[in-house]
Amino acid sequence: MRGGIWVLTLFGAIWGAVGVLGTGMAPLLVAVPVAISLVLLFWATRQVRAPISEEMQARIGRLVGIWSAVEGVAIFVGVTVCQNIGAPDAIAPVIAIIVGLHFLPLARGIPMPLYYASGAALIATGGCALLLSEPARMLFTGFGSAAILWVSCVALVLRKGTRPIGQPGRA
Repeated sequence: MRGGIWVLTLFGAIWGAVGVLGTGMAPLLVAVPVAISLVLLFWATRQVRAPISEEMQARIGRLVGIWSAVEGVAIFVGVTVCQNIGAPDAIAPVIAIIVGLHFLPLARGIPMPLYYASGAALIATGGCALLLSEPARMLFTGFGSAAILWVSCVALVLRKGTRPIGQPGRA
């Protein structure tokens, strides 16, 4: 699940940056979500994981590739619709909803029950953000989505059978 950890921390940083830049905060503050993601990434990659077979890695790779492509097309459509109906401020929450929906087939196919919670939380964050006005909408979407992805990373690492590198115990 190292790939999942990289993706969760990368997009956590991106969503955190959306929260900072979308609300007019000083651009220098983008360093905060980037630093949080880097710390989580460093910590997470220092954990020993049980090995995954090449066959399982290939299956997961295909599944992630398929659903990420579907997600990309859905985001393109969602952004286009928001722009065409004159609701550009709804783009970030709509993307959060689409990203959340993309977690659901991954949760089933990998299987990774944690991703059901991650997906539901992102869908709820995007939905709730649509009820807000700017700049609260961008703040809620950006920081809420970042927090969900960071918590998902921590939960993924803390799953049973994980231990820090160099410490006794089961891998």
